[in-house]
Amino acid sequence: MTYLRLSSLRLDDVTKRHLADELTATVLDILPEAKPEWTSVHFTPFAPEDFAIAGRLVSDGGIADTHLDISATEVDERSWFALRNRLTDVLVEALGIPPSERWHVNVKLNRYDPHTYSMAGNAADELPAVSGEREPRRRGGLRGTGVWLGFAIGAYVAYTWLRERISSDATVDAAPPADVEPGERSRR
Repeated sequence: MTYLRLSSLRLDDVTKRHLADELTATVLDILPEAKPEWTSVHFTPFAPEDFAIAGRLVSDGGIADTHLDISATEVDERSWFALRNRLTDVLVEALGIPPSERWHVNVKLNRYDPHTYSMAGNAADELPAVSGEREPRRRGGLRGTGVWLGFAIGAYVAYTWLRERISSDATVDAAPPADVEPGERSRR
């Protein structure tokens, strides 16, 4: 589950729709395990009087930063490099930020353990559709124990029955070795 939170000056709805589409498409392109329905973009606008850089409010002439937080699981170094560069490009283009002001775009990755994120009361790593695993099969219990016990008893009964059928009470008298002379047999 990928969560993006964009903190910026207030944006119009057209720009938000464009950014929602572009940011989501970029994440889906770079993170193969991400799914569109589990990728959310949260716009957090701030007013010029609510943000300051270097001790100076934006409303007093300070330049506002645009900050994008990404919360995701299992982002390797290569993917992080691609995410931070391509998402910055998306923001610079969509917001009309001049190339010389690109450094006012910040992207932060928050990697999280899927067990620490919950959906519908279930940890993300416990959801079959998220983790890619099937629902774990329940094993054991009274029924499972009974099946194994029945198998063991059946195997023992079959072994006993088969042993009775192929065994015999016959005794074998061993013949003397063929290379021994008849007279030598009594000396041994």
